[in-house]
Amino acid sequence: MFDIGFWELAVIAVIALLVVGPDEFPTLVRNATRGLAKIRRFVGSVKEDLEHEIDKADELKRLIAKETDIAKLHEALDEVNGTVAAPTKHRTQVTSEQSHESNEKRSAETAEKPNDVRPNIGSK
Repeated sequence: MFDIGFWELAVIAVIALLVVGPDEFPTLVRNATRGLAKIRRFVGSVKEDLEHEIDKADELKRLIAKETDIAKLHEALDEVNGTVAAPTKHRTQVTSEQSHESNEKRSAETAEKPNDVRPNIGSK
């Protein structure tokens, strides 16, 4: 972690034993190990959070790429529908014109019929 070897740790321990004394040395070691454990847990937690956020960012990139592909497909589909829609509209217009003409013929035929043939709904 800090590139400290065994003998370096031994020298630090002996100096700490001389400075603190034999009565306080065990509590010093205990507190130091607890502090190191907390630091390791914190570093591990931060590392895990960063990895999680990186995974989220990768997923977001994949979703953006999919949305871009979908948008391109929609554009292509709209382009195809635009070229196909013109003849369809023409066919619809012709059909509606024929329907309008046939309705006019039926109205004219109904108007030519005598009044006694038409049912009189309103009067008794």
